Amino acid sequence: MLDVYLRNGRSFLATSLFVPAHPAGPGVVFSHGWGGAHLFDDLHQYLSDGGIFVASMEQRGYGRSPGTPSLAKWPEDMGAVGDWLRARTSHVFAMGLSTGGTMALVAAGTFEWFAGAIALSPFASLAHIRRDYPACKKILAARFGSFRPPDYAAANALTWTPRIAPRPAIVAHARRDEVVPFTHAEMIRDQGGATLWEIAEGDHRLQSIDRSSLFKRIRHTLLKA
Repeated sequence: MLDVYLRNGRSFLATSLFVPAHPAGPGVVFSHGWGGAHLFDDLHQYLSDGGIFVASMEQRGYGRSPGTPSLAKWPEDMGAVGDWLRARTSHVFAMGLSTGGTMALVAAGTFEWFAGAIALSPFASLAHIRRDYPACKKILAARFGSFRPPDYAAANALTWTPRIAPRPAIVAHARRDEVVPFTHAEMIRDQGGATLWEIAEGDHRLQSIDRSSLFKRIRHTLLKA
């Protein structure tokens, strides 16, 4: 694993690169959720061992990335990391957890050169999650301050997911997710056209599931694309 800074205009994005010894396929840009926790290094290493180049980024204002947190900038910053990565791989997917999953769908809908998106436990839109998980309002206000129209426009998988087709858009979501209700995944499927991988048991962060099975499915999907 290599720790680097990738640039988007005047912003620098701390990124951990999981570089395969023998690249055999696509690259993946991965974004954390609104809490900023890194919970899928084991997935990144698993994909890298299979020949997939993974760039796990920290959004501006998170971790080692300087700047002020801006939800509206997440898709743009994912695109900047992906643009760097696609010069080194055959094609690039957007992927993320929770807010990062929502923004992976938005980024893939925004930038046509993304090969597709895989979203883990995403919310359907900022407006929906503020309604359905009221506890997030205080958390998000502490991190981002007051939201403006560009934030709501950016954090909306229902608007952007339909623009991904015919490229793959996949949502993996636990039915018993305690943070983002499973109905959000169903909305993204029904209104956005995403393929839904339902996980019968498990938590929002997908820490209590059979991760090896999910990892194999993700790798298979990436390599066959």
